[in-house]
Amino acid sequence: MSKLTLAEGAGSFLFRDDGAVPAPRTMRVFSYCPRSSSPDTRIIVAMHGVDRAAAEFRDLLAPQAERNGQIVLVPEFDPDQFPGVHAYNFGGVRLPPPDNTVLPRDRWNFAVIDRLFQHVRQAIGSSRETFGLFGNSAGAQFVLRYLALNEAASVDMAVAANCGCYMLPDLAKEYPDGMGGIGLAPSHLRRYLGRSLVILLGDADNDPDDPHLPRWDEAMAQGPHRLARGLWHFEHCAALAKSLGVELGWRLEIAPGAGHVDQLIYDQGANILKG
Repeated sequence: MSKLTLAEGAGSFLFRDDGAVPAPRTMRVFSYCPRSSSPDTRIIVAMHGVDRAAAEFRDLLAPQAERNGQIVLVPEFDPDQFPGVHAYNFGGVRLPPPDNTVLPRDRWNFAVIDRLFQHVRQAIGSSRETFGLFGNSAGAQFVLRYLALNEAASVDMAVAANCGCYMLPDLAKEYPDGMGGIGLAPSHLRRYLGRSLVILLGDADNDPDDPHLPRWDEAMAQGPHRLARGLWHFEHCAALAKSLGVELGWRLEIAPGAGHVDQLIYDQGANILKG
């Protein structure tokens, strides 16, 4: 394992992902390391938005991470290697329409998060065996799908903030709108509903005319804006868990006064993941 030194404060490094299929690839990871770090310092992996602005996202998370004593890692899913929503938000599970082919599981893009965490913890001598996961908007779409489709054994808590549209925990509905058609079983559904997950919503993220709001039919059926969709989805999943006899591991948190891209969301997300 190559030695990795995380610069105090803001920095970045190249991560060679040797486990990527069909061939190894290199990603840039933007990091933040607090002034008072130790082998037990909490690690957070954060998923940027559809703008792919990983460095800026790291900078937004940094102030509260410094106050909380947290290492932040933001892997950059650049559009050349991960083009479009199907390769990033949806995890590279299927090829985009009109093809729609389901790719082999070892080609899905979720496992890079686990490999990055293991690389960093070993390289810096961290004693942490688990990490916190955070995503806002498109990043939250990735987070939810990662939790739903994978074992995700190294994630102890996740925060999905201000999703524009939610994948339904429904095996009869085709992925990416639901969880069907990609080889999942009812056990995956039950595991997903039992995750330690916080759905974080800004109560001012309520603009039905937001130009970036998803507007396909399944999205519009969930509500007129992101706040409404988040509230609807949480209640829907709570009712589903009850009907399945599963103890819902999720909770809902509202960030008062917070809009879609808002420092209040980033600070509250970091605080939830203080762990």
